[in-house]
Amino acid sequence: MNNNYPPNPNGQEQPPQPPFGQPQPPQGRPPLVGLGGWLVVFQIYMYWSLLVALLAIPTYIFMMFLVANPDVFPAEVRGDIDRVLALYNGNLQALSVYEMIVAVIQIVLLVIMLVQLYTRKRSFPRTARAYLLINLALTVIAFFIVPPTSGMVTGMIISAIMTLLWNLYFSRSVRIKNTFVR
Repeated sequence: MNNNYPPNPNGQEQPPQPPFGQPQPPQGRPPLVGLGGWLVVFQIYMYWSLLVALLAIPTYIFMMFLVANPDVFPAEVRGDIDRVLALYNGNLQALSVYEMIVAVIQIVLLVIMLVQLYTRKRSFPRTARAYLLINLALTVIAFFIVPPTSGMVTGMIISAIMTLLWNLYFSRSVRIKNTFVR
C-alpha cells in the first residue's frame, strides 16, 4: 500500500496548512514576579510565627510569676507546680526569661520582615535568611538550657531542614530575584 497522495490536479504546489487556522507565534511565560508561589507559604509561616510569639509572652510572664510565687496557689495546685519545676531542674525561670527575650526578638524581626516583604525591599531575602538562621541558633541554645526530650530533638532536626530549604529558596529563586528590587 502506497501512502503517497496523488499530485495536485491544478499542477501547483500548495504550502501545507496548519489544521486549525493560522499558527500562533510561540509565547513565553510571563516572568515570575510578585508575592505568589512559595512566598505565600512563607507569608503564612511569618504570620503564624508572629501570632505564636505574641501569645508566648503572657505565658512566660505567668511562668515567671509561678516560679517566684508558688504560695499564691492552693495546696492541690502546688503539688503540680513542684512536679513541673522538677522537670526543668530549677531552670524554669531562666528558660522563661530566655524564651521571652527570644519572643521579643522574633516579634521585632518579623515586623521588620513583613514591612520589607510588602514594600518589596531588596534586603528582604537577606533578612529572611538571617531570621531563619537566628531562629535555628536560638533553638539550639534552648536545647542546652532545658533537658532534651525526643520531641525537642525531632523539632530541631525539622527546623534545621526547613532552614536549609528556605535558605536555598531565598538564594536561588527567580521569583525572589524579580520581586525584591527596590
